[in-house]
Amino acid sequence: MSLKNYVSKFLFSSKISHSFKSWVSLIVNSKRYSSRLKENTLDLKDNETFIYHLKSGSKKFDLFLRTFKGDIGVFYEIFWMKTYAQHLSLLKTNPKIIVDLGAHIGMTSIYLSLKYPDSKIYAVEASLENFELLKVNTGSFKNIICVNAAAYFEDGFVNFSNDELSYNQKISETGVSTKAISIETLQKNFEIPHIDLMKIDIEGGEIDLLNRNNSWLSEVDNIIIEIHHPYTSSDLNKNLMPFGFSIKRNEDSVLTLTKD
Repeated sequence: MSLKNYVSKFLFSSKISHSFKSWVSLIVNSKRYSSRLKENTLDLKDNETFIYHLKSGSKKFDLFLRTFKGDIGVFYEIFWMKTYAQHLSLLKTNPKIIVDLGAHIGMTSIYLSLKYPDSKIYAVEASLENFELLKVNTGSFKNIICVNAAAYFEDGFVNFSNDELSYNQKISETGVSTKAISIETLQKNFEIPHIDLMKIDIEGGEIDLLNRNNSWLSEVDNIIIEIHHPYTSSDLNKNLMPFGFSIKRNEDSVLTLTKD
């Protein structure tokens, strides 16, 4: 990381922290995590967790992050590097109904809640361990509804791995049996007639989700998705083009699709 980025990260941590302790903890634990990641010495069973007292504008909130499971990296990607900022700038209007598929521990949902405080956000996460933190982290955001299930092309159960970094857990041949929910059922259960924005980051699950039983796409206006090998942007375009979507931005495997 360049000196300029170090300074930027340092100043960002200071700005977003609501307490001096949280600021110091962010800096120190970020270094501890990145060092172990580089050395390939991360222990995925190490559940060391810190509570960070944060603020954004007039909103104060607490965020629980596990030091060695990738949570800190995701935090900086979303709030410091602003991974989704340019993608969201392509939206024609502020979304009122948002569905966050692969909500992890809630950081994207929180980011969207801060940006669109009048929206209602449905945060869907399959991992029970992640989901418990998702509930706690979003507790002070009344417009976020948490759903513990794997987004899938049909209802039922799937195996969900839990032996990866927290943000890499996914549907697999082995793992923990986890409830799967289709988008149609999600809409029915929560009375969601239309989705203004859907964010998808489900570690390869997008292959089945978007290719099978996908008529629900007619009720979605905008999608921001991270795709994973072997699914390609060409596959994505093929699946979504019949529903009026076109790719507006493609950067580092994160794509924005909107309807003209």
